[in-house]
Amino acid sequence: MAKAGLILEGGGMRGSYTAGVLDAFLDLGIHMEDIVGVSAGAANAISYVSGQKGRNLTIYNTCINRKYLSAWNFFTTGSFFGMKYVFYEVTRNIIPFDYNGFKNSGKKLTIVATDVETGKPFYKQLSDLDNDADMKYLCATAAIPMASTIVKVDGHKLMDGGASDSIPIEYSLAKGNAKNIIVLTRCAGFQHKKSRMSWFPYVRYPAHREFAHTIANRYRYYNKSIEITKQQERDGNALIIRPSKPIIAGRMEKDPGKLSAQYQVGYDDAIAMKDRLLPFLRGLENVELK
Repeated sequence: MAKAGLILEGGGMRGSYTAGVLDAFLDLGIHMEDIVGVSAGAANAISYVSGQKGRNLTIYNTCINRKYLSAWNFFTTGSFFGMKYVFYEVTRNIIPFDYNGFKNSGKKLTIVATDVETGKPFYKQLSDLDNDADMKYLCATAAIPMASTIVKVDGHKLMDGGASDSIPIEYSLAKGNAKNIIVLTRCAGFQHKKSRMSWFPYVRYPAHREFAHTIANRYRYYNKSIEITKQQERDGNALIIRPSKPIIAGRMEKDPGKLSAQYQVGYDDAIAMKDRLLPFLRGLENVELK
């Protein structure tokens, strides 16, 4: 019996789209066991795993303040996103996260980070976010190069997985997931272009040239992954969910209205694909349809 993977691209606050898709999955009774999340994709995925529909939307509506995302954070902590606020204060005290629900869900969430020493992708399955090491891995996948500090955990130096493997389709296929649902946060036709400042990572990370090389060449890895996902879809082995309307909330968006609107697009897009999603997933070994 075939297995399926759920692949979630990152993109900072563009991830509000993914939050809508995942809440639609919960409403449709789609429970996928094997999830691979990158950056904001992983951050949104934890509420899907714990079964807390609407939790991410509440965060976007009520928690986007200076502590969450700001230049003030960058100058005081080295990161535009307030990691301690986002992953500790919010999850524990403000909009409580169901740690036991996550731990006992039966779902497997793997985060993608980038190893700063080698520049290679780093994959880690999270099992218990009440364990500080697992929470640090979640922080690592969201630590945007140039905009965050390096996360050190279990002897590893890690940053955002989007630098090395933005759309981990090859990883999911290698795990044995012959079928994949891929949630993207860019519209159809998007291609990354080489940055005019491709030299800057070498200046920013002079002691980690492999990592700098990975950042400078991210556009190559991204575009290759897009081609693989499109071929998988043409072959009938993947379904791609991507924004049907122009992106209105960018990577550093702080307007709750725009974030909520983009969430709604994600929710509506997933619901609109119901008649394709359910037959595609039916009968797969590690998918439960309720």
